[in-house]
Amino acid sequence: MFNQIQLKNFAKFLNMSEEKAEITLKKQAKYLKVNSTFLLKSYKVIYEMTKEAEEEKAKLKKYNSRNVLILKYKEEISDLYCNKGFGYLKISRAMKINHNVKISKSSIENFVKQNNLVKGGDNG
Repeated sequence: MFNQIQLKNFAKFLNMSEEKAEITLKKQAKYLKVNSTFLLKSYKVIYEMTKEAEEEKAKLKKYNSRNVLILKYKEEISDLYCNKGFGYLKISRAMKINHNVKISKSSIENFVKQNNLVKGGDNG
């Protein structure tokens, strides 16, 4: 009745066996008065969004540095370097203009090299 791959992913998402997941889907579909296959397909969206959120959280945790200011603005520094193609000096000046903080060119360079950031690439 169900797509086995989707049912297996749903069971893994809820940490239960496939049989219990199928029973859960049928009971919930009966309660909501909808088709159970339609309900299973709707959980695919929730699964993808939670997976995407976990990947984003892991990407943000990945960047490390001992510099407190770099840690505070790590998302912006990585965005300026990777997506906008700024160099070290231009990032340093942007931090001074936008946030009135002085971060040296060499500390930004060390942060970029330590975390293996790539210009124009996916750093996930």
